[in-house]
Amino acid sequence: MRKLRRKAFCTLILSLIPLAATAQSSPDAGSRLRQLEQQVAQDLQERKPELAIPLLRQILSLDPKNLNAHANLGVLLFFQKDYSDALPQLHAALDLQPDLAKIEALAGIAEKRTGDTAAAQNDLERAFPKLEEKGIQKEAGLQLIELDSSAGQLGKAAAVAETLESLSPQDPQILLAAYQISLQMTDRNLLSMVIVGPDSAEMHMMMADQFARQGDGANAIGQYRAAIRLNPHLPGVHFELAQQLRNSDDPAVKSQAEQEYRAALRVNEFDAKAWRGLGEVVAEKEDYASAKEDYRKALALQPRDSDTETDLAITWMALNDTHQALLLLESAVKDDPTNITAHFRLSTLYRQLGRPADSEREMESFRHYKAIKDKLGATFQQMRLPGNSQ
Repeated sequence: MRKLRRKAFCTLILSLIPLAATAQSSPDAGSRLRQLEQQVAQDLQERKPELAIPLLRQILSLDPKNLNAHANLGVLLFFQKDYSDALPQLHAALDLQPDLAKIEALAGIAEKRTGDTAAAQNDLERAFPKLEEKGIQKEAGLQLIELDSSAGQLGKAAAVAETLESLSPQDPQILLAAYQISLQMTDRNLLSMVIVGPDSAEMHMMMADQFARQGDGANAIGQYRAAIRLNPHLPGVHFELAQQLRNSDDPAVKSQAEQEYRAALRVNEFDAKAWRGLGEVVAEKEDYASAKEDYRKALALQPRDSDTETDLAITWMALNDTHQALLLLESAVKDDPTNITAHFRLSTLYRQLGRPADSEREMESFRHYKAIKDKLGATFQQMRLPGNSQ
């Protein structure tokens, strides 16, 4: 396997069970077994699997039910990519002691390598929740994701990906697997909608979302309007339309966003995002008193939303209440350290309050996260260029 490095296999092998000769052996056989096992242990410590393998076979010829020998031989053959020969040894070890999760995981991977996908899926599903070592946990999880997705069990695959993400949130290989599963689920849902509701409001909303993701605001707006004509009470549709309208370069189109935010709130008065969007629209018109109330309603529904805290803080600054603004901005950067607007505004406020060290610290955070976001934005822009789409 790519990620289970050779340097890790000795730890895996030697941690299975203690080396010990079986009690049923004759004195001579028991002495020979101890000698062989001591030599195997030494070879494994010195990372000489090619020497340990024949010795393990000798142990099994003397003691066919030696759990340790079956397990270690199976692991060694596995790492030599001799999966067909490894499997009987791994299965024999599991027959003797079924709770060896690492052995079961390796058996599942070996079964996948040899084309027995049904057995592989069963073994990996049983082993994965019990694994604790990150290396084998990751490899078993990635293999299980492949099996689940190939079998059309995308929900299962997504659950495994979510578990791996929680354990290693910054692992690119795991993030890629989760992303690919998400795309497959999106494609499947789109296909299902084409079949069951090709002319529905929901279909138009899904199409609008796809256009929005591609940066095609005009077509997204058209599809959201089509959805509203079919079902003006469709959850979320007015808010999403308002967002697209606000992004328009046409002032006449942009000005229509406020009515859509208000329409969203008539459908659902507990829509925190719509309250925040409405607050932003009225703040742009310098109606700070109304904006303050809209932001407060949004924050009451989502108390730790860093963006809303920042918007409300900016409104308090416009109303000359620096104390309230300071409290909100300090909370905003705590709730989301990547919030560049909050860092910039807090730096400005600290400078106004005569706190230069704090101001410089926040400005450094602003520069750091802005550089990251600029790089991310450039990457997304490149993905949208003609010829780069799949």
